[in-house]
Amino acid sequence: MITMPAIDLARLRKQANRLADFFFLPDEFMKHLRELLESYVNHTLRKVENVAPDSNLKTYRTPPAVLTQIENELRAATEANPEFAIELADILWEEGALETRLLAAYLLGRIPPKEEHLLPRLTIWSQQIRDQRVRSALLSTSLARMRNEKPDQFLNLIREYLHPARTRTWSNGLQALLPMIADLSYTNLPPILDIVEPIIEEAPAILQNELAALIVALYRASTSETIFMLKHVLSNTENPMTVVTMRRIVASFPPPLQAELRELLRPQSTSTTVPVEQEEEIIDDFILEPVKPIMLESNVEVRQRKKRAPRKPKLDNSRIIYLHGLESTSQSGKARQFAEKFPGMITPDFIGSFEERMQQLKPILGRKKNWTIIGSSFGGLMGAAFTLDHPTQVRKLILLAPALTLEPFASRLLTPVSVPTIIVHGTADDVVPLEPVREIAKKAFTYLTYRVVDDGHRLQKAFEEINWEEILA
Repeated sequence: MITMPAIDLARLRKQANRLADFFFLPDEFMKHLRELLESYVNHTLRKVENVAPDSNLKTYRTPPAVLTQIENELRAATEANPEFAIELADILWEEGALETRLLAAYLLGRIPPKEEHLLPRLTIWSQQIRDQRVRSALLSTSLARMRNEKPDQFLNLIREYLHPARTRTWSNGLQALLPMIADLSYTNLPPILDIVEPIIEEAPAILQNELAALIVALYRASTSETIFMLKHVLSNTENPMTVVTMRRIVASFPPPLQAELRELLRPQSTSTTVPVEQEEEIIDDFILEPVKPIMLESNVEVRQRKKRAPRKPKLDNSRIIYLHGLESTSQSGKARQFAEKFPGMITPDFIGSFEERMQQLKPILGRKKNWTIIGSSFGGLMGAAFTLDHPTQVRKLILLAPALTLEPFASRLLTPVSVPTIIVHGTADDVVPLEPVREIAKKAFTYLTYRVVDDGHRLQKAFEEINWEEILA
């Protein structure tokens, strides 16, 4: 019987070092890589079809030690030559084997975080792949340098993955967070809790395994903060699936955490109606004690309910906030007109530097979602910055001659967000230049409407002409 060759580490090191000599010659590199992988084939496991288990990728069935040695030899060249590394990573990915795609993921992870080609590949490749090992490598190894060197940029990427409109990428976002949470040197957990809380509350059943892994990791990183966040979610949610999913996964939590959540997960006696389509989910639910009878709608009631036209949701004025300009106040003309048009709308005062004003804004917005933010000039700078940092909390962003050319925004490494954004800017603005702002906004907001009007910086004429009910709807 032919068996796998024993691994001579000294010989393997020489082979990997020679392979690295072809780093700048992709065709030669691939030729020698195939020969090297083939020489370490595990013939005791290899099947005729050479397909990895639970995967659709071909595989050499090469021992992990071989790939590790190749990665070690390529590391220095990759970090010093990111453009060549990107080209080689593309070729490795196109080769389509398990081993070559794992190498491609490794190369991405050694490229400087500012490399503009990194994120598009991560997005496309993670959507293409079914193999869990490669997907895990893309969401952990490939993001290693960004996660460690640019944590703010990494968290912006996670916010995009977990955007409410991108449910297909939620799984990626949750998995990508796990290495950061497990990193003992990273102690700033509150931003992560802010990001994941809406997903935990949404609690899609299809992601219950990912949610269980996330909650356990958070609990190990910070017991008290995780318990507080989970209790807050369970006590305030109006989504019935939050409790349903949490009951299903609670058995995988550490026993002390199960005990902390027991009362909040205990089935409640209710006489309210439950939609028929949820009946099976509740019956199949993980329960802590016997479920009491649930009143169900009759078939007639269900048919009558379905015939009714869906009601248009009413705008919640308490979730609209106006951020005034640098020298302005909550008593400015715009603020007063907004307060009259939309009773209950928030028009706070801000003083101090940009950082001080953002600190004043944070407790006002809290962790609440569905905010409509209107910002004027310096207030537009504040609103845009908050939206980039917390896109899942913002329903719509409206900016009036926003001061995006100022340093707090212009110097940011932008990760575009898809929050619906409307900018109104005057051609006669002599304070905030129109075109530079428009170029910055195009990079920051993917769902952007730019309204150019014949007006100055204060937009007095345009303000009166805008149909605010329509623009806020």
